[in-house]
Amino acid sequence: MTLFRQLMLTIVAIFSVMLAVVMGINFNTTKGYLIGQLESTTQDTATSLSMSVSDFMALEDYASVKSSMHAVFDSGYFSEVKIHVYATEKDLVRQNETKIEGVPSWFIHLIDFKVPVAKAVISSGWNELGQVYVTGSAGYGYQQLWLASRHILLSFFIIGSVTLVLGSIALRYLFQPLAELEKQAEAIQQRRFMKMKKVPKTRELRSVVLSMNRMAEKLEKEFAAEVETAQWLQAKAFKDPVSGLGNRHFFESKMKSHFSEPERGIDGLALIGLADLGKLNNERGYESADMFIQAAADIIEKKVSTISSFALLARLSGADFVLLIPNFDHDQLKQLVEALMTELLELNQSDISYSSYVGNIGAVTIDAQVSKGSAMAQADAALREAKREGKNLVTVYDLNTKKALSINRSEWKRILENTIANKAFSLKKQAVYELADQDKVLHEEVFMGVNHDGKEFHAGFFIGLAEQYHLTSKIDQVIINKAVEVITSKKATTPLTINLSGSSYHDEAFITWLDKTLSNLDEAVRALLVFEISEQSAIADEEGALVLAKILKNRAIVFGIDNVGKQFSAFQYLKVLMPDYVKVDSSYTRMAAGKESESFFLHSLCKMFNSLNIEVIATGIENEKQLRALQRFDVLGGQGYALGRAEPM
Repeated sequence: MTLFRQLMLTIVAIFSVMLAVVMGINFNTTKGYLIGQLESTTQDTATSLSMSVSDFMALEDYASVKSSMHAVFDSGYFSEVKIHVYATEKDLVRQNETKIEGVPSWFIHLIDFKVPVAKAVISSGWNELGQVYVTGSAGYGYQQLWLASRHILLSFFIIGSVTLVLGSIALRYLFQPLAELEKQAEAIQQRRFMKMKKVPKTRELRSVVLSMNRMAEKLEKEFAAEVETAQWLQAKAFKDPVSGLGNRHFFESKMKSHFSEPERGIDGLALIGLADLGKLNNERGYESADMFIQAAADIIEKKVSTISSFALLARLSGADFVLLIPNFDHDQLKQLVEALMTELLELNQSDISYSSYVGNIGAVTIDAQVSKGSAMAQADAALREAKREGKNLVTVYDLNTKKALSINRSEWKRILENTIANKAFSLKKQAVYELADQDKVLHEEVFMGVNHDGKEFHAGFFIGLAEQYHLTSKIDQVIINKAVEVITSKKATTPLTINLSGSSYHDEAFITWLDKTLSNLDEAVRALLVFEISEQSAIADEEGALVLAKILKNRAIVFGIDNVGKQFSAFQYLKVLMPDYVKVDSSYTRMAAGKESESFFLHSLCKMFNSLNIEVIATGIENEKQLRALQRFDVLGGQGYALGRAEPM
């Protein structure tokens, strides 16, 4: 129960006690007054009647006695008037049944009202002729008691209601700082370090608010320090200081992770070699050489960022850059490297390069059948061929990767549209286990595929084309509906995780559809739904990701971010989105079982995530060595071949 309700109930209780006490005092006072008045009235009436009938009694004119008795009875509130005649030893009686109007029966039964009986002697001279008995009526007493009680109860009810209304308004005003403190405490728990700008004047509340503000400021600084430490370690280990891109170590770790993924599609791999870097360094100095590298890196990074947020770009050596773009076909790769070469030629016009010879680019398209070593060898051969052909030229090899490339782009579009219309995607699921208890499944990630001509193609083959043709939101809708069908049919007992594409939640129509769909689901069904987005898409559209996160949190649905750390990123976005968990890139899983410096970096990342109350899940766990190494860190769950492979749903 809230403090506000407790105080309001206390006020009501105090008013109730006051009402009971005041009503009791008033009731007893009124009752005593009425009984006294009735006693006085009956006694006066008895005395008056005895005097008025004394002469008639002496003459034994009993008819006149009766007339006087009737006149007295009719003029007052009496239940009985009786005259006892000594001469005849008979009673002259006038009585009437007591009728109490306008008073509830329960009130009459509850109140014991003692009716007074007055007596007076009828005498003539020294002779006593009889005696008068006058009994008062309880009706008048009950009516007056009821009216008095009702009035005071009504008055207290009106005064109490007005007091409660005004009191609640006053309490709400006084409790505003407490409500803000509650929001601030909840925000701090979620690692959103908000501060109260309006400090209350009440001394105790002012002290608490100032203390909370100081705590929030301190925690914010500590989190910022952890983020800076993680980013510094990341840059120290993986960032090239001259170009600002990833270094060879970064590229090697990410390439191993990428080539170990089972669901790879058609990738584009390019080597970019700058010309005459040694001459530039020897004749103009290292600053000119560094400027050449930085300018080239900026051009490549800017161009690639407009193509794909999942691209992997690094500087391999002094004059060589490497670029890997997942889900990128031969035609796209050729257009990209030609555009890159055109923009790099501008470095000569700006007199940044040594001469008109800026460099060469060699590129190749590969599929899941090509190994990492073979892919790099083919890209290197393409670069040598470009250099052999002449200055500022590009060479793009097409490995003609079996049947995958035999399906052209327009055919893929038709296949996807038919699959969406027929809701014919094949689904698989891979479990995410808790590392402390590997029998416990946290959730199961859903993977989709397309069947065509008797062959199943996983998402890596077509997701890039689906993005280009704006089909991803429709695909996500089909997958969500199929997952809901599985849950409602009781075929799923653990949560199912759906990975949403960035273009889907960037689409307002999809967001509206998702919110409406989730709102129509039972709470039990929503409890078995989990949604993920990739870190790359979250950074590319942080505003859209925040809208999605709010919708999912409002529906009490678990929300996570995948591929965390796959590229260089500022982890500040986590404080905004506040996911329930993150899945770190599989390259960090290898670090856990690698050198001490690499495992220390993973430890720093896990510490930062846990400081935000964000659970950590490791991906790409391939062997027992990695599994044992991960158990040393603050990692909740794991996913990979060492724990379990994907299975049909």
